[in-house]
Formats: sequence, structure tokens, C-alpha cells
Amino acid sequence: MVGLCQSDRDGIAAMANTVQRRLLYAKEAGDESWWGTWSEMAFTVSRAQPYLTLPREVARLELVDICNVPRPVNSQFKEYLQFGNGRMPKLHPWCNWRAPQVYSRNVVPTFVDLSSPPQMLTVFLTDPADAGKRVLLQGTDNNGNTIYSQDGLNQVLGVYVTLRLPFVTAPVQFSRITGIQKDQTLGSVQIFQTDPTSGAQVLLLTMEPSEMTSGYRRYFFDPLPRNCCPTSANPGWVNVTAIVKLELIPVQVDQDYLLIQNLEAMIEEAQAVRYSEVDNKTAKAMAQEKHVQAIRLLSGEIAHYMGITEPAVEFAPFGSARLQKQRVGSLM
Repeated sequence: MVGLCQSDRDGIAAMANTVQRRLLYAKEAGDESWWGTWSEMAFTVSRAQPYLTLPREVARLELVDICNVPRPVNSQFKEYLQFGNGRMPKLHPWCNWRAPQVYSRNVVPTFVDLSSPPQMLTVFLTDPADAGKRVLLQGTDNNGNTIYSQDGLNQVLGVYVTLRLPFVTAPVQFSRITGIQKDQTLGSVQIFQTDPTSGAQVLLLTMEPSEMTSGYRRYFFDPLPRNCCPTSANPGWVNVTAIVKLELIPVQVDQDYLLIQNLEAMIEEAQAVRYSEVDNKTAKAMAQEKHVQAIRLLSGEIAHYMGITEPAVEFAPFGSARLQKQRVGSLM
């Protein structure tokens, strides 16, 4: 249907990834997006460091409950509004208490920040067959200078390390990590900080085999409640549940899952991709028609699973002044 042979696994995988991106990023997807592109997840957030770094398969937080109470999720622009409250955290001059909110922060290269710099970076491989592959570590050295190195005839930003058993340590100390890249591997790759004096190690990041560039969404919780919902094992942590928007993980082999699993919509969009590459007016019109058909199929799918006449609506005409507080049972 799209001009590819069944044996062309790489070509079909590339087409499937292109189709998913086009449908996922289409303006018709809206904020809710298509069926299967969101999930409910549970997290624990430290009161001492109230940050949450999302895993690779999560694009963003959509809705958040902190201690079973819904809280707003704010973009980075919220803290820079001209007549807003400014960047958090800060204490309001009239009161030291405020309702918890969630604020988006920058994309970060590791799950855990580098602590007590400068530190050595140690890279562990989990599959011996990955020996000889490389990882690029980027950041600043112990003097705060950007790290550059020579890779053959090219000067690169960062320093390469070649994987070997059981681990390899970067030849320079890091005071800050700004980016991590690696070759595609057969097993996961773990990156630790290693104290140059004591040798104590802390796991900073685990990269999956198909993951080649690290980058994860981070959110700041301000403030976290102090006297509710502690976990039994970790009293300094707070339970958080959220509806999250899932990130597209590109497929490579037949066993990989598609984020969008509406096959009819995938076929229509794949044909739209093929027509869009043909340079004539008729093909362009057919590409647009195929795209519209794919969007209609996805809209029909989400209506099938979610319904049309029963959307989630929250209506509070009296704000927090509920009728129960006024001892009113009904309105006449």
C-alpha cells in the first residue's frame, strides 16, 4: 500500500514512526490527543528535593493529584507573567501557606543531579556484546570550563568513553552534566557519579538500548504538604498520582509496540505520506484526503472508547462555597 516490500523491516519501521509522529503532533489531536496516548501513573516525590523527573516514555504531566487532591500544572511561562507572582519558590508576604502547585522546569540529561561536584563519571555496560561502543559525556570540568575533546580530526563538545567490561571511567572530572549521547546498544547502560576521594557511587541515569540521547521532563512541586500521605517505607516522601501524556518511542523490530494502534488510521496516514512525496497537484490533494480520513478514524476510535455525550466536566458556580457548607440541600 505504501510502496515498501514486506521484507524491508527498516523501511517499514521508519514509515510507522513517521506516521505516528504526524498523527501525534497533528493539530486535530488537541490537548487530550488520541486513544492510548495517555496513562495514569504513580510517583513519589521527596519533600527535601521536591522535583519529579519523568521517565523516557512520558512527554508531560497533564493532570496531577497530590495526596488525592487535584492540583494545577503550570507551564514555564506562568512564572514570568507581567502581573503574576514571579518565579517559585517564594513566600507570600501575607501568609506562609499556599496551595500546592506544579511548575514545569527545563529538560534535564539525568534522573538525579550531580551532587558534591566535582565528580568522576563511570559508565557500566550490562551486555558484554556492547564492548567497543561509545558514550559521549558533555558538561563542565572541575574548573567550570566547557569540556571539549578531539575525536579523530573533529573537535567535539564533550568527551567520548569506549565501553568495556566491567566499566569505564571518564578521563576528566565533571562539575555539571549538560548532555549524554550513546551508540545503540544491546543492553542498558548505567552512568554513575564516583567520588574521586572516597570512591562512593550514586546512580545518575540508566539509558535503554534504543535510547541514544538523554533528555527528560522535570517538574517542581511548590510546596509539598508536610502532614499528609507519607509513604510507609519513606516518611520523607509524598505520593503523587498523575495523568501523563505518553512519549513516542520509535519502533525498530516487529515486537515493538505502536503508541497509536489504530491500524486503519495508520494505513491512511502512511498513504498520505507516500502521496505527499509525489510532485503533482493531484497527489497533494490525495495526501490531504488520506490525512483527513486518518483523523476521522482516530476521532471515531476515541468516541468509541470515551463516549461523546459523557465528557468529564467540573462545574463549580460557587467556588469552594459548596451547598453543604451553607446547609442547603437543593436549589429551587
